[in-house]
Amino acid sequence: MTRREATGGPDPELVALAGRLLDTIDEFADEIASAIEARVEFYVTHSVVPADDLRRSVRGNLEYVLKSLREDSYADVAAARTTGALRAEQGVPLSVVMAAFRVLFSRIWHSLVLHARAQERVSEQALVDAASDLWAAHDTFAEEMAAAHREATMTLLLRNEGERSALVGALLEGRPLHETSVWDVADVLRLPKRGPFVVVAAESVQLAQEALPGIENRLRARRIGSAWRLLPDAQIGIVRFENDADLQPLTSTLTESARSRIGVSPPYVALTETAAALRFARIALASTVAGTPRVTMFDDFPLAVAAVSAPDAMQRVRQAVLGPILDLPPEQSKMLLETLAAWRDSGGSASTAAGALFCHPNTVRHRLRRIEAATGRSLGDPKATAEILIALEAALLGIA
Repeated sequence: MTRREATGGPDPELVALAGRLLDTIDEFADEIASAIEARVEFYVTHSVVPADDLRRSVRGNLEYVLKSLREDSYADVAAARTTGALRAEQGVPLSVVMAAFRVLFSRIWHSLVLHARAQERVSEQALVDAASDLWAAHDTFAEEMAAAHREATMTLLLRNEGERSALVGALLEGRPLHETSVWDVADVLRLPKRGPFVVVAAESVQLAQEALPGIENRLRARRIGSAWRLLPDAQIGIVRFENDADLQPLTSTLTESARSRIGVSPPYVALTETAAALRFARIALASTVAGTPRVTMFDDFPLAVAAVSAPDAMQRVRQAVLGPILDLPPEQSKMLLETLAAWRDSGGSASTAAGALFCHPNTVRHRLRRIEAATGRSLGDPKATAEILIALEAALLGIA
């Protein structure tokens, strides 16, 4: 039976030792803080945790631990929770704070052993009991500190993501920002101050649902920075890339993730140009047939972009140029429009278009002559061809 079990309490000499350490707590706290700085590299420079801050935390936790040993009571974990929350706000990794706690408790144990052996009045069994109590306290303190650290980290994460989303919204809406504010915004968004940037608009499959879940992390894995905001109809991102070569990793990642239409604006340099870029991204998105999971770069499809840029005007162009074809029975109208689109996509080759349509080249040529006759425009005339093709884009995109 140990003395603690026999007497129902801690060894009186250990209680006295804990009391003597409390009497010199300021010096003891300085000693432990110095040990932490020497053994945990993160604390060496004081760039994140100032020296005074570290010493205050050490003293607070030290006081609670020694009082729990002296008074044989459950440890008050308020100091541990305060330390955990504060370090999370300072951006100190949990593993680093845990390492500092291990140094704290090992130094307490080391001092208890030194004082006990110097006075030769504390039994080995009492030291064993003290060790058990001390490391039980360590576990309690570490668990509470870690819990507070995680809670604070999650709160900060939600707060920061909310702030980032609001700032992305301000840029997308074109709210006035002073030059100094733009720098602050870039810092919060974790983006460089200058571009090239692009805006990505991904159509939501369902109302207020992310079209590209986890896209920020996937882009970050490819060393592409971005910041996103979810709107009712689309997920919008501001994406920073280093040079033109980086557009390929961006488009590849977007294509892999696409579940709906995605539009990408032309590159721009200043964050204050984001609102205009959003308009271009939305135009690029709209230039793809609804329900098609495809990434459309604004600069890559000028005909389609032109068709959706002015829908009222394009409605008139569509009817003026292709009206006689659109007025045919639906199956005939659809056949002629599909033939025209295949001829366009085949670079004006009737043979290539015939392969795509699974018919004879002469069949394609016959249908093209019907289109020329109906529209009164020759596909051999560049001006007339341009008119027919832009009207075709309006028809395929359903502009009516």
